[in-house]
Amino acid sequence: MNDPIGTFILDFQSTDFEKDAKVTNAVLSDLQKACELVNQYALDPPGESAGWSFAKLFVSGQFVERLYAGHGYEIDRTKGRKFNDKFINWLANELRNKGCGAQIKGASEMKDF
Repeated sequence: MNDPIGTFILDFQSTDFEKDAKVTNAVLSDLQKACELVNQYALDPPGESAGWSFAKLFVSGQFVERLYAGHGYEIDRTKGRKFNDKFINWLANELRNKGCGAQIKGASEMKDF
């Protein structure tokens, strides 16, 4: 990981957006504080369809780099071929372990790096 990492744009899909957004914000806020950063992620307001809420979750490249510096061993061991996949799966696992039921995946707008 020598090249700078760009912003991660993630699709955030939930059947209980309020609860899942609260858990996600708590987890990311704690991780952000541990990395000594501020304003490094954002969860957009959702759109709704067929009982599902759809939103975008943005995670800055600097935040991802700091998370990798502190959790690289775990991220490297997470399933996925590319770093993007490994990081997203690691984050999804972290959220799930804290009680978030949302599904997250890389958005089509995210450039492949």
